[in-house]
Amino acid sequence: MTSTEEYKTLAANACARRDASMADIEKYFPLPEGFESKHLAPLPDPLPLNVTGIAKEYLNPFDYEITSADPIKLLADIASKKYTAVQVAAAYLRCAVLAQRTVNCVTEFLPDMALALATKCDKYLEETGKTLGPMHGLPVSLKDMICLKGYPQGFSTCALTTFITDYDSLIVTNLRDAGAVFYQRTTQPQSLMHLECESVVFGRTVNPYNRNLTSGGSSGGEGAALGFGSSCIGLGTDIGGSIRNPAAMNGVFGIKLTANRLPVGDTFFINGGSEAIAGAVGPMGRTIEICELLTKVVCDAEPWKISRELAAAPWNSDILKDKKKLTIGVNYTDGVVTPQPPVQRALKEAVEKLKAVSSIDGIEIEVVDYAPFKQELGWEVITSLYFEDGAEVELETFAKVGEPVLPLTEWIIKKANPNVKHLTIPELWERNKSKYKYRYDYNQHFLKSGVDVILAPAYFGSAQPWSTAESLNSTWWGYTSIFNVTDMPACTFGVTTVDPEKDKPIEGYTPLNETDKSIYERYKPEIYKDAPVALQIAAPRSEDELAFYATKLISKFLKA
Repeated sequence: MTSTEEYKTLAANACARRDASMADIEKYFPLPEGFESKHLAPLPDPLPLNVTGIAKEYLNPFDYEITSADPIKLLADIASKKYTAVQVAAAYLRCAVLAQRTVNCVTEFLPDMALALATKCDKYLEETGKTLGPMHGLPVSLKDMICLKGYPQGFSTCALTTFITDYDSLIVTNLRDAGAVFYQRTTQPQSLMHLECESVVFGRTVNPYNRNLTSGGSSGGEGAALGFGSSCIGLGTDIGGSIRNPAAMNGVFGIKLTANRLPVGDTFFINGGSEAIAGAVGPMGRTIEICELLTKVVCDAEPWKISRELAAAPWNSDILKDKKKLTIGVNYTDGVVTPQPPVQRALKEAVEKLKAVSSIDGIEIEVVDYAPFKQELGWEVITSLYFEDGAEVELETFAKVGEPVLPLTEWIIKKANPNVKHLTIPELWERNKSKYKYRYDYNQHFLKSGVDVILAPAYFGSAQPWSTAESLNSTWWGYTSIFNVTDMPACTFGVTTVDPEKDKPIEGYTPLNETDKSIYERYKPEIYKDAPVALQIAAPRSEDELAFYATKLISKFLKA
């Protein structure tokens, strides 16, 4: 077998495993007698661009009632025995089948695990009259890189599709102990370093609101599942925007806390041990309340007692309790890429609404402008440290089986920063010094601004058209990566959708640079129809609860 044949065979085998796991759903969760569901029925051909209505049309009304329910209410309904945990798991798995068939967001279904965990919940509730924990019976989706003992951990790379992990990630243990039911694993891109979601193994994950657009990345499968409605809460990871970007692209909440607040170190990285830029694990959810519950559950489990690199910080739900005033600094542009018209409109409307009130929930609101700080330098610093070995491990792993390097993988390794190389120890020291200096200088800039939190675009636009070798469309990460290089907590939330009538191109605009020019020139509002538009709240490093509860306060106010 040639190396070219090997990568194709490995990818085909991984997809066959996923398809077999989908077929197993009917074995573990057979349809009750007289219960009709069209989740396996033929779909429209061609599919509509917006497939967010497919679940309501094809699921049994009972299943749809479950999967469309507010997750906090669903937890109460399981606890009150309105639904069993088994019924809820079955409904979410059947909905996940529809999501896979329309947007391609699943790497593996977990019907056997879901049945075992859901049955355990139901049995415990029946015998004790109590729930197992705060997440009792709630389906939780997992980004593929989060480890499950006995399951493949392929890093969306053909050569690793047969690698089996022999442990559970700590955050999996924390959530399972609280009663969570794991039922699916979701897609991620090659190398995990894309703000899109495409791999040679599983192909492209598309946006459920507009299938011509990307679902975002790297937690793109989680984002698409949430947008479609086949997930209400899931786990993603973020090292440059990989939670916040796909959450924004699908109009849901994405929470990146300070590194090492939640246990991320035992998730699977092909270059595990690389620590110059620390990633974070966190929730992506339908509501801010379910993200809050998941985060609190993990913190309440005191994971720092098991993984000592974590901050020993219990979750503080009362961070705003005694706060009299919240000063919001509005960052309209990062000075490198001007946001596209839908984002400009969303931010303008949000600011107008915030300025029109004197207080929210008894907290005085002040809105001021916030200037960006050397965003290009921040991008240079972070991209110089993503690949301490010059990405040799990634490239060698691809080459072992002849796996093609996708355009966005090649771009982040070779073009985003021409100084990416295999660093000597002294060179790594120098680049880390540059990181810490930038982080210090940024914080001084933040302190001088006098703001409590920053309100900014989550991205320069809504979801973008798919990148190709000829047109790389998702190459400016600055709106999210700035809060990775500074290690500041940040949360994204959807506020509107693209309206071609309102969001017309800016006439006579003079681009700031070539990147800005390409993004400006390709903006045609009709391409982005129905795509969600999101904003982002950020707070100083380690002030995770401030970022979170400011997001909760502001997002709920803007939605009202």
